[in-house]
Amino acid sequence: MFLQTMVCWHFQVLDLLSKSVADSGIETIIPSRSQTIPLALLEAPYRTFAKSNNAQPDKSPKKLVIYCKPTSVSEYLAFSSEATSVRSHILSNGATTVVAVYDVESNAFLGGDVATLLDAINGNSNNQAEFAEAALLALAKLDQSAAEQAIGPKKRNDVVIVVGSGGREHALAVAIAKSPLVAKVICCPGNGGTAVEGGKISNAEGVDGKQDNATVIDLVKRAGAKMVVVGPEAPLVAGLVDELATACPDVLSFGPSKAGAELEASKAFTKDFLEEHGIPTAKYRNFTDAAEAIAYVESLDESDRQVVKASGLAAGKGVLLPTNKAETIAAVKEIMSDRAFGAAGDTCVVESFLTGPEASCFALCDGKTAVLMPAAQDHKRALDNDEGLNTGGMGAYAPAPCVTPDLQKQIEAMCITTVEKMAARGTPYVGLLYAGIM
Repeated sequence: MFLQTMVCWHFQVLDLLSKSVADSGIETIIPSRSQTIPLALLEAPYRTFAKSNNAQPDKSPKKLVIYCKPTSVSEYLAFSSEATSVRSHILSNGATTVVAVYDVESNAFLGGDVATLLDAINGNSNNQAEFAEAALLALAKLDQSAAEQAIGPKKRNDVVIVVGSGGREHALAVAIAKSPLVAKVICCPGNGGTAVEGGKISNAEGVDGKQDNATVIDLVKRAGAKMVVVGPEAPLVAGLVDELATACPDVLSFGPSKAGAELEASKAFTKDFLEEHGIPTAKYRNFTDAAEAIAYVESLDESDRQVVKASGLAAGKGVLLPTNKAETIAAVKEIMSDRAFGAAGDTCVVESFLTGPEASCFALCDGKTAVLMPAAQDHKRALDNDEGLNTGGMGAYAPAPCVTPDLQKQIEAMCITTVEKMAARGTPYVGLLYAGIM
């Protein structure tokens, strides 16, 4: 027997999977979209990856399909093939398959609890029918909501502006364009890819490659945009969200205020913030004077390797990785005296060199709390065997295998603390929070 699941893991689901293997003859678990279920099932108290002989000998266990009810119409439409598969299992394979819909918001299976589901797997057709009816009803409601948003009286025709010109912004534009609420996505200034993407996506006209605050605000007014999504750090640090709130108060914006963006604008600020609030970070010192920074480096033991960072924005390239004291001093001079990264190097951070797998973690924040997305890893250094200079990232993949479910929880807790402490200081953080974890 096998189990197909279309759901990010949750303890209710894990409990069902564990008991299905232990008591109901389910032998193979095949996640469809979740990358965390296999890892989670290896953790206590679940540990289900062992063939079970505990199924009742006089019963013929059924196949089990778990469908995670989408939390939005956009998700439902983006993965519509899953709903089609669920209907097919119910209507065509009802004699051999139990279908259960898990509702994340209520933290419950529709139609009954785990015990009732196990009973259905082991042959109770009445219980199986209850779950099938609940599943079809849930899908019908999702269809109705999708129809209302797409063609009903509440249909919206919104224009969304995506600020930026990189691959990140191209990906954002493609994702946003999938929403039935969006009629048009304008990239400001966009790039060659977004220029030929077609469909709802186009580049802004008359901006001459600019993305400064005045240009964006003028475009918002000309296009009648309802929402602005800011991709790069620089416009956020320049206070685009603040100016939009003043000039276009009815327009939604995704991104932190200028005060919130200080976490990205200044590595020195962030290091002090983390240390103040007990959030783990490498040992460090901040410097605004090159001579003082060099004197600090000279005072260190030769084996005490350091990383040297320009505190300000440097397009992901303001981090130097010297291997000895002489190279560290040279790195300080390159950043602070030679001004290799311009004003970004006015303040320099010298911190202890750490080794280990590195992951990029992003959390969605509403100014009060944070929800962590699956961790990613990118290829940072140029040349084979990581022998080249640091780059802004040359391709990424997610989820990162090194971030286990337990680590995911710990990282999310750090992000939540960050958001709570930012709110407490009067600078709430709204948008996407980036945490570099090693």
